[in-house]
Amino acid sequence: MSEPVLAAKSRSTLRKLGALALAGAAVLLLAGCQTKAQIAACPVANVLANTADLYVFKKGMENDPSAEMYHVAVTGVHLSCDFDKEEGTTDSDIDVEFTATRAPTGDAANYTVPYFIASVLNGADVQSKKILATPFSFAPGEATVTFTANMPRFHTKFANGKKPYEYGILAGIQLTREELEYANKRRGLTP
Repeated sequence: MSEPVLAAKSRSTLRKLGALALAGAAVLLLAGCQTKAQIAACPVANVLANTADLYVFKKGMENDPSAEMYHVAVTGVHLSCDFDKEEGTTDSDIDVEFTATRAPTGDAANYTVPYFIASVLNGADVQSKKILATPFSFAPGEATVTFTANMPRFHTKFANGKKPYEYGILAGIQLTREELEYANKRRGLTP
């Protein structure tokens, strides 16, 4: 084939690829619009950072790092919701993701972690809170496990004139004051 024919075929191929890329971008933009509309109708879900970690110690050895039996961390929170515009409410299905770690041992172990889901207005005003617990297990020799707790149908009622995006859903571990202080110390937030 001559060079002019090859050049014409290359330009034709580039035009086709460009058209496909443009079509793909249009699909992504349309999908993004739908996602933004869905997001606008749901409260935003986040992990409350200073309640994301729980360290559990051997009995009588609290706050001694060498006596830590295991550590549990909230690693994410996701929600989907049904928005009722007429009632001014959402019902959210919430998944809270956890990771637990320990020193590898030969023993299987079963534990439970207490956690909470809270609805907040403008990032600070707690509207409602539910305290729950979820079990998890380490298999023999297992050092890390990941697990998810599901909270179906968490109901949020919007105050008159308030929009869904003014509300948030926070998830974290239900900590005692001592557990919170130790977790903050481990993160370097307290002297």
